[in-house]
Amino acid sequence: MKNLAIAFAAALLLASCQKEEIDPQNTAVGSPGYNAAALLDHAANGVILGTYRDLDQKTTALQRAVAALANVPTPAALATARQAYRDARAPWEATEAFAFGPVSTQGLDAVIDTWPLNRVDLAALLASPDPLTQASLRPRDGGLQGFHPIEFLLFGNNANKALADFTPREYLFLTSSAQNLQTATARLLQAWQPGGGNLAATLGTAGPGNTVYPKQKQAVQELLDGLIGPADELANSKMERPLALQSTDAEEAKFSQNSKAEFLQNLAGIEAIYTGRAGTTTGTGFCELVVKRSPALDTRFRQELAAAQQAIAGLPGRFDEAIFQSPAAVRAAQAKVRTVLATLQTDVQPLVGAL
Repeated sequence: MKNLAIAFAAALLLASCQKEEIDPQNTAVGSPGYNAAALLDHAANGVILGTYRDLDQKTTALQRAVAALANVPTPAALATARQAYRDARAPWEATEAFAFGPVSTQGLDAVIDTWPLNRVDLAALLASPDPLTQASLRPRDGGLQGFHPIEFLLFGNNANKALADFTPREYLFLTSSAQNLQTATARLLQAWQPGGGNLAATLGTAGPGNTVYPKQKQAVQELLDGLIGPADELANSKMERPLALQSTDAEEAKFSQNSKAEFLQNLAGIEAIYTGRAGTTTGTGFCELVVKRSPALDTRFRQELAAAQQAIAGLPGRFDEAIFQSPAAVRAAQAKVRTVLATLQTDVQPLVGAL
């Protein structure tokens, strides 16, 4: 039986995790610890930095698509701009799993993704003679910046805005806003990469001598808090509010009708940090810590995460339709996400606390 247990644990490790080492800085002298160097390095330089690069590339593509639409408004150009918006939302929603550091401390989240949209002030601004340049829009309230004003003006209230409904000032606003959005994501990328703030190196080298994370445990806790955040927000805000209110007014991706895709990207961000896999990038994931302490917990959490993803993907129709037509299915999917959240808080958190 002992040999079987060892073989089972080894098989799990070979799937995506690496060998545990002793890290005296995290535990009492002489006690077995966990060296998180590989986990932190890959999370920072593989998953996080890679996702921010993807985000910056996608917002650059959105900026170009919006400029092309404003220059030559055609149905094809509008379709391209709308798809570019959805494409850019994918990496952004994945970054919710590591929404710490510059995105918060530099106030970048507020200029990238403030919700709800301030539609009253947006309408007043568009009706005014005020300039709509990058510089003039940058100091505006967060509700007039970032993704959501672009979303509203590209898609309209019900994702059915006709090309004839666009005005010259809307094109000006879209062009300047898309440029400001790309500037913000470029700043975010710069803050993480070498040659800039290089926070990836800071997170990846946590330990003695590191002024931000003098102990690996602090950085590992930061990662876990990052995983807990989007699970909590998804279950208890993004899904809960539209369902409880029976209103799409509380739906964050209301205008583009992109909620299900964005929910799945929230979970994909959690999965990327946990497994160490993000697209074609692979490396040490948070699972390395979990599987060393409890292989059964690792197996269960992976199943719970997959079940949440399947439940959201399987919601009938769009999310804005499902909250009215299939509320039981939405509640069931929400319960799956809450299970993911509960496992992170109740079962995984003690493993980090014990480091």
